[in-house]
Amino acid sequence: MLKILQYNNGTLVNVLRTKGKRRLKLLEPYLEEDYENTFKKYDRFHMTMNTVFDRSGAVPHYFKMSPSHPMPAYDPTFNKSFDEVAEARAKELLSKGKEIKVCWSGGIDSTYVLLLLLKHANDKNQIIVYGSYSSIIESGNIFDIYIKKNYRYEINVYASDKTRKYNDDCLYVTGFQGNQLFGPTDNFFAENQAQVFFHHTMGTPKTIYEDYKTNVDPELLEFIQPAIDRSPRKIETVADLRWYCIFNFDWHNGLYYLIGEMDKRRIDNTYHFFDTIDFQKWAITTKDPWTKVRGNSNTHRWQMRDFIADCGLVDYSKNKPKAISNLCWHKGNWYFLLEDYTNLYYNKNSDTIGERDEY
Repeated sequence: MLKILQYNNGTLVNVLRTKGKRRLKLLEPYLEEDYENTFKKYDRFHMTMNTVFDRSGAVPHYFKMSPSHPMPAYDPTFNKSFDEVAEARAKELLSKGKEIKVCWSGGIDSTYVLLLLLKHANDKNQIIVYGSYSSIIESGNIFDIYIKKNYRYEINVYASDKTRKYNDDCLYVTGFQGNQLFGPTDNFFAENQAQVFFHHTMGTPKTIYEDYKTNVDPELLEFIQPAIDRSPRKIETVADLRWYCIFNFDWHNGLYYLIGEMDKRRIDNTYHFFDTIDFQKWAITTKDPWTKVRGNSNTHRWQMRDFIADCGLVDYSKNKPKAISNLCWHKGNWYFLLEDYTNLYYNKNSDTIGERDEY
């Protein structure tokens, strides 16, 4: 039986919480044997806000998830810098010879990707800035002063929805997996966030660089310690653990958040810029701090910010805070994306789960 790459978190978590008998019966083939106890733990520790899956294989999940993206092992011979890995990735995508639509959210990751591709493109017309109205708002004045008069662009009300519906002879390139490489900023904590993801519950601004074993909920640690023990990078502080929770547990969510409800052909045309083995090896082996100046969250992702500043966007580089960018949505009856990229929907008319969308 095919396993799951991504699931409709909001809808299915509600089914598991309320224990609706009819829909639970339909979910049985996709549930692990001890799903009830596992789900209770995930729900208790704020691990049901998004797709949380342990790539190390040590912590069980309530759904039958696909182990398709294991973490690379620690490679002591790996010595490439972030800039070297990023340049190689940009040239790889450009060499495909297709028009590239950069899914630009207005945030640091996708702005960096856009500027890097433009730097290395022989023909700047190969690049199209593909965004939404929220992209313009998030970026401040970048669209008006830098993009509008200089580069090709397509601005839509909701870019991710259009990406799902169209497939032309081009590549869609996103800034996804940037979060997964760099982890959360120093100011994303449960105490000041409306939405509490489980890594936000770990530590405080005062304890973030202290020993994680004495500053994180011991019951949560007991649950995820088997995964921590398998980390390819040494975990000592709360900051280390917050990074690992995104790099390990949030990898699937980043990969498939946008492309649920796409078919295989569309998925094959979508590239997450930071989704490469070399980027992961860099994150595992680098000695660079994630935040250049401790306590200054606007120096997080400083390698990207330095490059953006070198491109002339100095104010944006120094002052753009990290934000949750360009949220996408799924139909309420979309349930799963499976290993072969089949999408499964709930059909209320026949009370079945299948490939056909009759929403």
